[in-house]
Amino acid sequence: MKREKEESVRVPTGIPGLDSMIEGGFERNSIVMVAGEAGAGKSIFANQFLYNGIVKFNEPGLYISFEESKEEVYRRMRRFGWDFEKLEKEKRYMFVNYPPNEIERFINDAPYIKDMVDELGIKRVVIDSVTSLVLLQKDAYLRRTVFLKTMAMIKRWGCTALLTSEAKQTVPGEIRARYGLEYLVDGFIAIHFIRKRDLRERALEVVKMRGTAHEIRLVPMRITSDGIHLYRDQPVFD
Repeated sequence: MKREKEESVRVPTGIPGLDSMIEGGFERNSIVMVAGEAGAGKSIFANQFLYNGIVKFNEPGLYISFEESKEEVYRRMRRFGWDFEKLEKEKRYMFVNYPPNEIERFINDAPYIKDMVDELGIKRVVIDSVTSLVLLQKDAYLRRTVFLKTMAMIKRWGCTALLTSEAKQTVPGEIRARYGLEYLVDGFIAIHFIRKRDLRERALEVVKMRGTAHEIRLVPMRITSDGIHLYRDQPVFD
């Protein structure tokens, strides 16, 4: 009975409209992937998850980037009013950057990262992006091996993690992560970047969320001046 109670603990994202779709948030210590095309809003989604965790729920965060530098991320997120530089100075947030050609160093740094997680009391982790993490691996076996090692690292840290991934469309209207990695995580969220005549509209879909009775339809998503908002009461196409 105690184990069942622990598994039901939820980690709210704080993203307006999302938590009510997933029974209040992600399962604690789960690993969730968010995938979408370039420009869909994956990095904004991930940073909003971290920022809300710190300022609203007192859960320090760790951002591991395989693409953008700290300065680039901080600059772009300030437009939403998210001051990660301040949170870093307060030791409630940590940014770590690894070039894609230094994946082995990232794997070998696991004990060092674990020490940081313990020292700062990190509860939420973002990896942006897992596409870059596995991109340089020569075949599907090596990509899967690196990804599974990364997931095992995260599990040892005892954190709730959000991973971003580039997406591909396998059939009309269906989004999948590159290399099929979504099958290995606990939850998968797809951001659709839908072309409507001469414009594009965003919609979010919770494709899977283990242990969760989640909503199973596309919901309109907009990027506003204070981050992402979902509109469950509106149709995707009007």
